[in-house]
Amino acid sequence: ENQPRYVIRGSVPMDKAAGFAPTEGNAVAGTDSVSDVDYRLIGLSPQYWSYTRLSVGDLNSLPLINGVDCFIAPRHLDAESDASSDQWHIFPLSRVLLRGVVTAIDRRPNGCTLIVIDDGTGAIDCRCWEESSNSAFHLPALLPQHQTSINKNGLRYDIGDSVEVMGKIKTLTAGNASSAAGSTLSENNTTQLEVRFGCVREVHATSICTIDKQQTYIANVRNSESVHWLKCINVEKEVCEQNSTMKNGKEVLSLLGDKISSSLLRDGDSTTIGKKNVLVRQCCQTSQRFRQALFYCHCEATLETLDSTFSFRDALLNHLLDCESELRHIGSCLHQSATEDCMDLYGAEPNSMPPPFLFTFQSTCSDASLSSIARSLVESTNLPDANMQRLFQKTFAAMTKDGLLSLYDPEEDLYLLVSCNRVLEPFLKRSKGMDDGGFVRPNIPEPFFIRSIPRKRLNELASYLATQQSNSS
Repeated sequence: ENQPRYVIRGSVPMDKAAGFAPTEGNAVAGTDSVSDVDYRLIGLSPQYWSYTRLSVGDLNSLPLINGVDCFIAPRHLDAESDASSDQWHIFPLSRVLLRGVVTAIDRRPNGCTLIVIDDGTGAIDCRCWEESSNSAFHLPALLPQHQTSINKNGLRYDIGDSVEVMGKIKTLTAGNASSAAGSTLSENNTTQLEVRFGCVREVHATSICTIDKQQTYIANVRNSESVHWLKCINVEKEVCEQNSTMKNGKEVLSLLGDKISSSLLRDGDSTTIGKKNVLVRQCCQTSQRFRQALFYCHCEATLETLDSTFSFRDALLNHLLDCESELRHIGSCLHQSATEDCMDLYGAEPNSMPPPFLFTFQSTCSDASLSSIARSLVESTNLPDANMQRLFQKTFAAMTKDGLLSLYDPEEDLYLLVSCNRVLEPFLKRSKGMDDGGFVRPNIPEPFFIRSIPRKRLNELASYLATQQSNSS
């Protein structure tokens, strides 16, 4: 009960250190765990680009989560809280600050020097490259030169010297996968985390400073090593605090606002922007019709210079939705065979629901209303006829990229309008193994036109449908 909660882990594996035991008893906030190592959010963390002070034992025992070196610490560590209520906080790291004693030096013929650093908790290889002062890329050091004399080995340090190393973490081997830790950190998440322990690492040093006796005396000769260890422990303490200045990418993202967050997570699937979906989010002037029919807003749109205000895109979407609303049954489709094949791909019976809308590119180009709007947008340009055709082509390409359209049949130049009611919702219900009647049916693979839709949109729609179903029940 009186044992300290913060310890130098040394050579103890990370999955058994600092209370991290991936067992059934530890519940983890899955959403936070996934977003912490999301590839779009890693670079937002200031800690990822900072030189984090760690012991060698901590560095050697860091887990590799989805290919990223991460520091794990419990979120709540007050003595009154239950251990099972701890939520694990993940901090991706790329740089480290170490301090230890040089135990071996090996100069390589390619100009690289390999040194071994030991701080009492473990040993690790550090690679450094001595830069000549005559080099065109040589810059004066920003850090003070702790020692200017050159030893007999041609370096500024020798075996037995106490040094401080700042450098980048390089993982040489991926170690062994831990299914227990992966399932624990991925609990209640749509994305599975791959967690590996026992990785072999080295440090590519950007700075190696020798701590001589005079500087050690200034910094307290008897306690300098202890001070370094206490600072290493303090890193974990700061991570665990509620209002810590150390923030990972997810916490920084929440400070940027919905507009920037939306652009960063436009094509993502592991993090959503707050709790509001596109139907209630007040992020732009997209009409409610588009939000309900397509589960889409213009914040996700690919920009086209000829239609910067999306007036032509709005007109085209309204035209396509009007044409779709006129289709009541499959017998009224112009492309009946292709429509039946399309419905079969996402598991819908031809006569069980209104069919999806398939159309050709030429049919939209020949529409008088759309042509009039396109011409009014490009009439002030140097080549209005060519730019009008370009506006049609670029808008179709952008809407296909945004997941609103899909080129269903390239030979027939046939496009599919990927609407919620007629394409996405039937597929999501069938992908769960059930139809509208509640009967269990086999799962189906994703059709090619579903794979082109941003994962974030599918996840938001699936969450919205699940909420609607739970509220109705």
